[in-house]
Amino acid sequence: MKIQIRPYYHIAQYYETDQMGIIHNSNYFRWFEECRTDFMNQLGLSYGEMEKQGVRAVVLASYCEYKQPMRYEDQAQITAKITHFSGYKMTVEYEIINSLSGVLCVSGYTRHGLLLSQMKPVRLEREFPQIYQILNNQCEPTE
Repeated sequence: MKIQIRPYYHIAQYYETDQMGIIHNSNYFRWFEECRTDFMNQLGLSYGEMEKQGVRAVVLASYCEYKQPMRYEDQAQITAKITHFSGYKMTVEYEIINSLSGVLCVSGYTRHGLLLSQMKPVRLEREFPQIYQILNNQCEPTE
């Protein structure tokens, strides 16, 4: 059963800006991580609990496309969704909307490998069927 996920919100901080007064590009990857952590918590799969069970989700790749700048004190509404899940890899896509203007500012994704704590690939379907089921049910493949 798919879980309804609410957006994650972040208020842009002064220290996140660059010399031009806009959010420095590197911070969007941090916001992706904040959102992904919240997303996983909403699924009932906190990273802390997964790690206690011996499962890690390592970042294999990340991509970000900057459409419009965000500035100090702007409120970011960040959504995440799983668009690919194979049982040992997954892709999470993000959109960052300036909630004050409604403008899409950033889109991107992160790809993750699911590993055992010994850094070996894990087949969730076989070794952690409950985690597999939750992530598989949440996957929204793109075309």
